[in-house]
This record gives sequence, C-alpha cells and structure tokens, in this order.
Amino acid sequence: MTTGKKALVLVTVLLVLLTTVTGCGSQGGDADSGNKDSTEVIELRLGTKMTADSPEGLAFQKFADLANERAEGRLNVTVYPSEQLGSGTTQIDNVILGSQDLYADGSTYLASFNKDYSISSVPFLFRDDEHYHKFCTSELGQQMNETLMENGIRIINDKRNFVRGPYRVLVSTVPIKSLSDIQGMKIRSFESPVYGACWANLGANPIVVAYTETYLALKQNVVKGAVLPISNLYSMKWTEVGKYVARIDEFPQDIVIVMNNKKFESLPEDLQQILVDAANDAGDYGTELAHKSAEEDTERIKEEHGAEFITLDTAEWQEKMKPYFYELEKKGLVSEGMIDKVLAIE
Repeated sequence: MTTGKKALVLVTVLLVLLTTVTGCGSQGGDADSGNKDSTEVIELRLGTKMTADSPEGLAFQKFADLANERAEGRLNVTVYPSEQLGSGTTQIDNVILGSQDLYADGSTYLASFNKDYSISSVPFLFRDDEHYHKFCTSELGQQMNETLMENGIRIINDKRNFVRGPYRVLVSTVPIKSLSDIQGMKIRSFESPVYGACWANLGANPIVVAYTETYLALKQNVVKGAVLPISNLYSMKWTEVGKYVARIDEFPQDIVIVMNNKKFESLPEDLQQILVDAANDAGDYGTELAHKSAEEDTERIKEEHGAEFITLDTAEWQEKMKPYFYELEKKGLVSEGMIDKVLAIE
C-alpha cells in the first residue's frame, strides 16, 4: 500500500471513530435532557370563598407556600380567593369531577355528601370547641370521612386543628338582646336545611343568601341579621351596614381542605405527605391568626364602623333548641341515633 493510500485509510478510520464518539455523546446528552424534562411541575388549584386578606385567606396562602417550598419545585399550589372559581357548591362539584384540585371552607358544606355532617351546624348541640374536636376525630367522625372518599374527595388536614372564628357573632341592623328580638326576623342562612330549620325553630325567618352577597342583603334589608366568624367580620365589612354585633357562638367551626381523591392518590407518597403536613401546619397558623384578629378587629370595628357590641345571654336559646334536636332525626335531616351519639362523646 502506498504512503498516500495509507494516509487516506487512516483519515477515514479517524473520521468514523470521531462520528461514533460524537453520536454516543449526543445520545447521552439527550438522555440527560430527557430526565430533566420529565421532572414535571404538578399544578394544583385551591379555591375558596374567603378574601385573600382574611385570616383564613392568609392561612390558605400559607398552606400553598409551605407545600411549594417543601416540594422543592415539584408542586405549585395556587390559591384562588373570593369565589374566583365559582360559588362554593360549584367548586365542590368541580373538585369531585377533577376539574379543580382543592377547596377550603368551613366543614358544614360536607353535608351535601353525608347528611350527618349537618350535625356540626346544629345550634347549641356541642358543649364547646373541645367537644366538637373530639367528635371530628372520633371513630364516628372517621366513619363519616370515609363516605367522602366514596364520593371522590378527602380531607387532607386530618388533625382538624384549623379553628374558624374563634367564635361566631350575629351582626344585625337592629339590636338583638334576647330570643324575643328575633321572632319573625329575616336571618341569613347558608344552604343547609338543618341550619335553616333550627333558625325557624328559634322563631326567626331564615333566608338563604350567598356569603359574598350578605353585605348587600343587609344593606337592602333583604335580611336584618347574619352570623359569621368574628375573625372574618372586618374583612367582610358587614358592620358598615349592620351596626350591632352580639356573640352568639351557636356552633363551633373548623376549616377543612378537601382534595380530589384520585388526584391525591396519583401523587407520589412523599408529595401526599407534604400536602397533609402543610395543611395541618397552616391550620395551626390560621387558628393563631383567628385569635389575634378577633381581638384587633373588635377595636377597629368599634372605631371605624361605630358598631355596638352586645352581650347576649343564650341560655334561653339553648333551652329552646334542646327538644328540637330529636326533631331533626324524625324529619330525616340527620340519621336516627346521631344526636345521642354526639351527646355521649366525653
């Protein structure tokens, strides 16, 4: 073989080797790029009717921030306050369908899946917050939670430590100092046959009004009174139109964050735990904010809105309700035996 031919062969071999090495390098680079692209960010939408600046709205954002931080870029939870995703009923339906991932509100709305959840909004049934919390975390409460998963949703803040309130007040356009003052009065009710029936038993005329429309309803005299957690009173501005506030505490409340069950179960276990822990931690934060804002807002409402805070003795209200508890069972609004099961919890 001539020297020229040897040189040509050598160049050809080198070119083949170079192409092979480059090809391998490219394949390796593509594989690495593929691994990076496969780390997809999971987007989750949480809706609520609460305003962003309310104690509850701040706690929901805390939940999102904690979950996003702990997931280190694998999750992105976004909060949509003030019914941006629709009414509470619409959002719950969307969570069941899977078109919305999470919804946060007071636990009373769960009655649409199991009528016995209505028990939580029966006025003056629970002795105090501790009695209510024991009910929520009892075997009875857990059995009720299982029916939620059958309907496609689950409670992720399983400690049930997110206290709403921390107490409830009755805001009215006229002073209410006794049970006689509400006879025939139009009182705002949320969508609950149990809650409405209980107000009727007390002598009032319950009118269903959306939470976000209550300010206007009070202003236009559609209703003369409405109840809400004290911690949300300032942000909702009801005392701009209803100048009288009485602590009624007709039932304890907590906040639940529910999630589409299939979506939850589709997540890796570590992300599931991150969501649960973030929800429970946000519950502690929200409860702390509720207590703090209750004190601060009371003074602000007096000064800025000129509201009058009334001391209300609810003893006669409680006595009026006791015989009616069992009427709820007779009417089929709660399961038979439910009242005694709740009262038996120590």
